[in-house]
Amino acid sequence: MSIDTHHKRKSNDWRGNWKSFGRQYSRASVGSFHHAVAPVLLLGQCITLLPVVNIFNTNFRTARFKLRSFRCIYSLVYLVLTGIYCAASIRWYIRKGLNISYFGNCIYMVVVYLSAWLFFFVAIRWQSTLSAFGNCERLFLRDHYRRQTKGTFTLGWKIRFAGFSIFALALVEDWLNYYSAYQSNIVQIATCNRTNVTVWQNFYLREHPHVFHLLPFNVFTILVTEWINRCMRYTWTYLDIFIIAFCYGAQFRYEQIYRRLVAVQGIACPANFWHDVRMDYVAVSELVQLLDTQFGNLILLACANDMYFIATQLFNGFQRRRAIANYIYFWYSLLLLMFRTIVMIYVGSGVYVASTSPLQLLRNVPSNNWGIDLQRLTDEVASGDNVLSGKQFFFLKRQLILAMAGTLVTYELVLLDQVKKIPDTSTDCSYF
Repeated sequence: MSIDTHHKRKSNDWRGNWKSFGRQYSRASVGSFHHAVAPVLLLGQCITLLPVVNIFNTNFRTARFKLRSFRCIYSLVYLVLTGIYCAASIRWYIRKGLNISYFGNCIYMVVVYLSAWLFFFVAIRWQSTLSAFGNCERLFLRDHYRRQTKGTFTLGWKIRFAGFSIFALALVEDWLNYYSAYQSNIVQIATCNRTNVTVWQNFYLREHPHVFHLLPFNVFTILVTEWINRCMRYTWTYLDIFIIAFCYGAQFRYEQIYRRLVAVQGIACPANFWHDVRMDYVAVSELVQLLDTQFGNLILLACANDMYFIATQLFNGFQRRRAIANYIYFWYSLLLLMFRTIVMIYVGSGVYVASTSPLQLLRNVPSNNWGIDLQRLTDEVASGDNVLSGKQFFFLKRQLILAMAGTLVTYELVLLDQVKKIPDTSTDCSYF
C-alpha cells in the first residue's frame, strides 16, 4: 500500500514539474520581440509578405523561412504576377505619355514591388534576426528588469497597437479610394452618355486599362487584378509598420536600462552592478548596429518613397475634382501618409533618444561611488552613436522631421512654378 502511494506521489510530481516547466517556458517568451511581433508578421503574411513559419511558437528558433511551405508559394506567386502587372502598367503609362501623375504611378509600382522582394529576403534571414534579438533579450527577461516594466506599456502592446492602428487607417483609406473611383466612374458615365456598358464594366475598364486591353474582361481577371492591387496598396503601409516594430524592439530595451537606473538612484551600488548594466547596454547597442545593417535599405526606401509622394500629393492638392468623394479621399490619404511618415521617423529616432537618456543619471552618481565600470558605461552612453539610418545616407533623429519638412516646402514651390496642372480625367471618354 505504501509503495503504491509513493508511486502515485512521484507520478503527480512529474506531471506538476512538467506543467510548471511549460508555464515557465511560455512566460520566458512573453515580453520578447518574437512574441510581440508575431501578430504583426501574420498581418504581413496575409498580404504575401514575410513567408516565415512557426511565428507563434514560443521557441523563436523554430521560426524560419521554409521554401516548401504554403506561405512561400503564396509569396512567390504574388511576386511573379505582380512583376508582370507592373511591367504591363509601366509600358501602358509610357505609351500614353508620362506626366506627373503617370510618373508617380510608375514610382509607386517600382517601390512597392521592390519592397515585396526586400521583405522576401528579410524572411530568408529572419531566423538570424530573431537569434540576435534573443541573445540580447535573455538579459532583459529576468525578474530585475521585469519588475521595472510593471505598470507601463509592454513591448507587445506598443508594437501591436501601432501596427494594427495604422493598418486600420489604411483600410479606411483603401475604402475611400474605391468609393472615390466609383464616384468618378459615375461622373464619367453621365458625361460620356455611356449606355452600352454596365457600371462595373466601365469601372474596371477605366481604372485598369493596362490590364484589360491585353486580357479578356471576366471574373477571374478582375479577382486577380483586385488581389494584386490590394496587396500592393497595403505593402506600402506595411513597410512603415515593420520599421516601427523593430525600432520599438530596440528602443524598449534602452528604456528598461533607464528604468533600472532610476530605481537605484541615490543608492550606493557595488561594482558588479555597474558591470552588469554596462554589458546589458553594450548588448543593446550591438543589436542596434545589426538592425541598421540588415534593415537600412528598408528605412532608405520608406523615407524616400514617403517624401516623394507627400511632395507629389501636395502638388495635386491644387487640382480641381468633380466629385466630393475625390476631395475626401485625397485629403484623408495625404494626411494619413504624413501621419505614418512622422510616426515612423519619430519612433525610429526614439532609439537614439532612449540610448542617451541614462547619461544624466550616470553623471549624478556621487564621486565616492565612482568606479571603472561606471566610467566606461558613461563614456559609452556619451560617445556611442546608437542610431538607425538609411544605409548611412541619413540618420533617424528628431531633426530629420524638420529637415524633410523644409525640403518638401522647397520642392513644392518648384513644382508649383514649373509643372503644368493635370487635366481632369473624369471627362476623358476613351478607355485605351
